[in-house]
Amino acid sequence: MESMYQKLKLLIGEEIKEQEPLASYTTLKIGGPADFFFDAKTTEQLVTAVKGAHSLGIPLFLLGSGTNILIGDKGIRGLVIKNSTSVIRMRGMKGRMSGGSTHGFIYVEADSGVFFNKLVRFTIEEGLAGIEMHLGLPGSVGGAVYMNSKWTHPEGYVGDVVYQAEILSSKDERKVVPRSYFQFAYDTSVIQKTRDIVMRVTFAFVADNKEHLWQVANESIAYRRQSQPQGVKSAGCTFRNISKAQALTLATPEYTTSAGFLVDHAGLKGETIGDAQISPIHANFIINNGHATASDVIQLIERARERVKHQFGIELKEEIIRVGEF
Repeated sequence: MESMYQKLKLLIGEEIKEQEPLASYTTLKIGGPADFFFDAKTTEQLVTAVKGAHSLGIPLFLLGSGTNILIGDKGIRGLVIKNSTSVIRMRGMKGRMSGGSTHGFIYVEADSGVFFNKLVRFTIEEGLAGIEMHLGLPGSVGGAVYMNSKWTHPEGYVGDVVYQAEILSSKDERKVVPRSYFQFAYDTSVIQKTRDIVMRVTFAFVADNKEHLWQVANESIAYRRQSQPQGVKSAGCTFRNISKAQALTLATPEYTTSAGFLVDHAGLKGETIGDAQISPIHANFIINNGHATASDVIQLIERARERVKHQFGIELKEEIIRVGEF
């Protein structure tokens, strides 16, 4: 009887791997093996791999740049597809030219596997405003759309500048959808529920002075470096901030909405379990100080959640996404 591995090789390609360790593909550097693993470098390879998994009825997980996720110590069952698509394209403009200036929108399309920082730098160099405040944002274009990634100095959401996207639905239908399809909200888009796969995203930007854009970007990344741990193995923010309504209702200290502030004031900054540690720089980050396991991280998450619940009456929700078997 032909093995699943052989079937996948026939449908997707010889590059399919078995029992591939996943820790090195994540920013937290934690995670067991994938049953099967494929690195898709083009959109067509990505579509072929997804359809191949669906046709064989095996579980599928799409891995971007490995931020914001915690992979279980036992790994991921089924096929893991690493999204390494990497093309950025200028798609034209809508508006008018007058006095040597552009008035209207300039459209840029990026593959979902593009590192978001690469896109930010591209747009700044082209004199396009809209995502310059996101310089330093880890992750891929697809992940940023999936999470509607945000920044607060100055405030901006990735979803604010999405114009449309090409997606592959759970029924393997390729279609182009407008921004409204995503129902963007805080840390949320509809594809977290629909499980559509984003293949390409078109963004709408406006023209601006390149030097001004670099100034905003550099001020933003300076604040990021000052306020967040740098040069460490981390998945990013562990918990979502609470709403302003919750902060007012529960009378949090200084009516803060910051999850990191609450974890800190619950006395957990610097707390460790195994090689996992709540960052002494910013309490909403858990870092891997060497050989931390997913189990270590989960125990820290639950300790922080319980302590904050006990002290402030707030049930923190995870921003980090758990994937695989623990």
